[in-house]
Amino acid sequence: MSLKIIEISGATGGDYLTVDNNIITVDSNLYTADMTINPDPTYFLRVPYRFFTDEVKLVMWSEIKQVETIYELPATQEDGIMVLEFYHQFIDNETFEVRVTDLTDKLMWRGKIMATTQTNLEDYILHKVVDNNIIKI
Repeated sequence: MSLKIIEISGATGGDYLTVDNNIITVDSNLYTADMTINPDPTYFLRVPYRFFTDEVKLVMWSEIKQVETIYELPATQEDGIMVLEFYHQFIDNETFEVRVTDLTDKLMWRGKIMATTQTNLEDYILHKVVDNNIIKI
């Protein structure tokens, strides 16, 4: 696939264009991008809690990579629900065990996160069936 960029409106030095191994032509110059770069997206995690404090730890354990990521974040309340705003680069089909604790590691909430690019979550498909899952040899 090739893409001709005519104008990127509102683009500043911190904005990125995301492509994977595609050829991009810009004013008759040729550029090849071989990795995807996204700006850090903002996510809001809304959870019930056992008790409330203004500063919390969001602990995310990647089940695939076996890596723990810890964010210290401010917390707010909305109608009895704790709201955390955080930045993370999720990858499609990545799963996490998640804990929210106070700064002394006392558990406030725990659960799971699964990152997906699927938008129809009501009919979410974990494994897409192709040719009735028949492998041709």
